[in-house]
Amino acid sequence: MKNKIKYELLSHTADLKIRAYGKDWSELFSNMLCGMFESIGPEIVEKKEIKREIKISSSDLESLLVDFLSEALYLSDIYNEAYFSSRFKEISEKKLSGEICGYKIRSLKEEIKAVTWHELKIKKINSLWQAEVVFDI
Repeated sequence: MKNKIKYELLSHTADLKIRAYGKDWSELFSNMLCGMFESIGPEIVEKKEIKREIKISSSDLESLLVDFLSEALYLSDIYNEAYFSSRFKEISEKKLSGEICGYKIRSLKEEIKAVTWHELKIKKINSLWQAEVVFDI
């Protein structure tokens, strides 16, 4: 990976923009998930790992990433949890299944309202996948 960097925060006017990296889609999605939750400052209550099953079907790879991150935000809101990794049983251009893993939280320093399509990019550069996502905060 690019000097072992999982993700980086990019400059954006009023929102949060993250560029994530991965050797494959599985690592790319997991690193974007980690970046999304780490960047909003969750206050972890208990370091006992929690796993949530996740299964998503979408029309293409970009939709799959947006739907995956949106589902993780939804589950975070319902269960007061933050997720920092994922394990996929299956991942293709249009669907994924597996689990997201995280911890119970008390609060967040920042709230993400939505995963947006604005400036969304997924591309492969040499042997490394790269994605950019803007989050409405």
